[in-house]
Amino acid sequence: MSIPRYGFYLTILLAIVTLGISGAMSLGALVDDPGANGYARSIFALYFSRDLADLSFLNGAEGAPMRAELMRIQALDLYYPLAYGGMAFVFFASLGLRGVKLAWLGVILAALTIGADLAENEVANRILADLEAGADPTERLDAMWGHTWIKWGFIAGYAAVMGAIMVLARRRLLAVFPILAAGGAGAAYVSAADPLVFNWAYQLLIPFMLSIPVAAFMYSRAE
Repeated sequence: MSIPRYGFYLTILLAIVTLGISGAMSLGALVDDPGANGYARSIFALYFSRDLADLSFLNGAEGAPMRAELMRIQALDLYYPLAYGGMAFVFFASLGLRGVKLAWLGVILAALTIGADLAENEVANRILADLEAGADPTERLDAMWGHTWIKWGFIAGYAAVMGAIMVLARRRLLAVFPILAAGGAGAAYVSAADPLVFNWAYQLLIPFMLSIPVAAFMYSRAE
């Protein structure tokens, strides 16, 4: 069995780990999270907060349950970038070893995504710690906004790379979801993270992420 085929199998394994962590994130005390500031999930309202008013759902005693829930999610999010980012990294590296040169750009973007997501998590954790201590985290919000969009930019980048690879390989059905995800992320950025636009962009991201293990399985059988 060749190294690329092992890589494709590892991609599928990391996809399963990603789904497991994602499921664990969704099974907290506040399963029926109504979202905040128009976002489908309150964690996104934290990431895209621009001032203290945007963080009002996390302030004081009333915000304590949601702060605790987001802290729980953030603890899991320490591993999430390694899972979904690692999935993309290994997938593109396996394609690269198969001779798909464009895939090496995907490898770089996936690695950068992991770093950007971990940086985003660090700032988010500091904001939550400030709110828990009753301190003003406003000075951290610009960094939060920046790290979040850098991460989304890298994700959109490797989604576009995957879409291009699939088009060139005449696997056009597998190109649809990556291209839609890249376009959705771009639209969300242009809208300055308008909740309605971002919620749709996030929904487009899910089938794209699921298309990676599907593509890995197909390539593993093609050898």
